[in-house]
Amino acid sequence: MFDSPRFDDAHPQACSIDALSMSLQMRDQYTRFHCDRVGLLGEQLGRLCDLDEAERAHLALAARFHDIGKIGIPDNVLLHPARLDDEQRAIMRTHPERGERIFAATGRSDAAAVGRLIRAHHEAFDGGGYPDGLKGSEIPLAARVLTIVDGYDAMTSNRPYRGPMPHAKAMGILAEQQGGLIDPDVFATFTRMISTAV
Repeated sequence: MFDSPRFDDAHPQACSIDALSMSLQMRDQYTRFHCDRVGLLGEQLGRLCDLDEAERAHLALAARFHDIGKIGIPDNVLLHPARLDDEQRAIMRTHPERGERIFAATGRSDAAAVGRLIRAHHEAFDGGGYPDGLKGSEIPLAARVLTIVDGYDAMTSNRPYRGPMPHAKAMGILAEQQGGLIDPDVFATFTRMISTAV
């Protein structure tokens, strides 16, 4: 038998966030720690991209919970130990929309703003992303930041189907995606930032 957690009725939004975090951790340890690392990188890059305090707060939450929609992805897709086939990939690509809906359920005053970033973190600068096919400045700047730090951490950390990629190789792949998946200006700022950290 274990004690039930004591929730602070005066801070229900904090309880909602804690519950989401615990749910993510219980669903998939990789996703939880990936999101934590992406949050740290996103905060640094967002500051260098001149996001204001409110925008950085939204980015921090969106980074922490950008993959929360994976809670609704079946195990045979989420935990698949190899590259996904087309059908599995289509299922996985529903996670940004699922994440937006889950975060909206917190009832937070910033839920719409954070949810918009969660929904947009797989949009591409050239309009070829998902779920909405947004292009260029149609994609919120904070989401363009999130796309880069998410991609970098995903490549340089352990995945179910491969080991971590070397920093130089990951940066080379991102460099090739400038103007396609990622915003070249944001990537230039990320390059300067990450060069001092490795």
